[in-house]
Amino acid sequence: MLLLVAGAVTVQSTGPAAAAETTLRAAAAKAGLFFGVAASPNRLHPIVGQEFNQLTPENDMKPDRIATSSGGLQNTGGADTLVNHARSNNMLVRGHTLVWHSQAGALQGASQATLNTFIGNAINRWGSRIAYWDVVNEALEDNNTGRRRNQWPHSMNRDANGDGDFFDAGDTDVIRDSFIRAKQVVQAGGLTTKLCINDYDVEGLTVRGGTPNRKANALYDIVRTYRQYIDCVGFQAHFNDNPNSIITNDLQANIQRFADLGVEVHLSELDIDDDLSNNDIGAGQAENYRKVVRACLNVAKCTGITVWGISDSESWRSSERGLLFSGGNGNYQKKAAYHAVLDELNKGRSATPPTTPPVTSDPPTTPPTAGCSATVSLNSWTGGFVATVRVTAGTSPINGWNVQLTLPSGTTVTNAWSANRTGTTGTVQFSNVSYNGSLNAGQYTEFGFQGTGAATGLTPVCTAS
Repeated sequence: MLLLVAGAVTVQSTGPAAAAETTLRAAAAKAGLFFGVAASPNRLHPIVGQEFNQLTPENDMKPDRIATSSGGLQNTGGADTLVNHARSNNMLVRGHTLVWHSQAGALQGASQATLNTFIGNAINRWGSRIAYWDVVNEALEDNNTGRRRNQWPHSMNRDANGDGDFFDAGDTDVIRDSFIRAKQVVQAGGLTTKLCINDYDVEGLTVRGGTPNRKANALYDIVRTYRQYIDCVGFQAHFNDNPNSIITNDLQANIQRFADLGVEVHLSELDIDDDLSNNDIGAGQAENYRKVVRACLNVAKCTGITVWGISDSESWRSSERGLLFSGGNGNYQKKAAYHAVLDELNKGRSATPPTTPPVTSDPPTTPPTAGCSATVSLNSWTGGFVATVRVTAGTSPINGWNVQLTLPSGTTVTNAWSANRTGTTGTVQFSNVSYNGSLNAGQYTEFGFQGTGAATGLTPVCTAS
């Protein structure tokens, strides 16, 4: 049975090297994550159970299939078939999806009360047989605006105090209210199901040209604000040549940023358009898959990858040839991308950088004191970087901290998380936010920031309060 243990330490034997696993599911399980597939009842060929240890119903749990206008359930036969197949093949199941502006069927235009009814009925129908539920799907606008969608159900949102967000107690927020209902159902039933938010074009810290990924930042703010309700985040990972959908060098840093909030991160609907490899579905596409899988493996709380279909011909984007197999209808051939993924999974989790890595510098360290100390680690690429700063309390507890950094000339901070920031160039100050200021002696927390230019030789100065 696959056991997923958050934060597990991998102990490497000094004895003879273990034989490489020959299936994706076995290699993934050994590395401590699931490797899954989206499927439908008419495509439950033997390969599904042989190669994958997680299953997502591609369409059979969407509201247009199973929801009535009053929030009841109907036509659950396809979903039941998929859940039963997964159980008989020792596979996890991801429920997809409860609240979505698209494919809403009879729920289209429903009130929050009706959505809550549907949420309760769907979660209770399958109970803990569903390991993960996508509670809210694709809540953010396209085109990197960083804004919520304005169509139903998000048209029900209200910014009561006009401060530009929906996070305040008096605001109406479909995301918050849907997750609260889902969490209530899970807790009332004593279920082990984890609750996820899922979206696309949120994979990197930046998009093409180094522009900050405002959609990813908006999702981060949602998860950080509603962390008590949200257990997991799905990066859909539909990679293609849209400027907001490419594979960026800061994919791993963004996965880590969300993981630092304490949630599991999944690449939940992975496919990689052959346009990103100049229509090469051999070595070029394989290398792209290798980069993406390695980015997940290098973050302990990236606990699963799901490809959105078995073969290119059966994909929702068949012309883009973005999956791991060719062929179809039960007769499948492994592509070069399959072998690259299997190879990366067999390497396991490690600090080994991806094939085209960002440059990692050794963190300069300020010595421990009675107050606090700080170290900074850099992932750099031409023209930019992501910095992770670790703040450690000294010999006594602290109630707050401030870290000062002096940036080289020409370097600018463009984005920060898990810290308040003052300044963008020259001497920049970072201070704790509400949830990470209090540290016991020897305890640490981390924050991060992104910038343009070079940032070598940074020496952080930490002051405790």
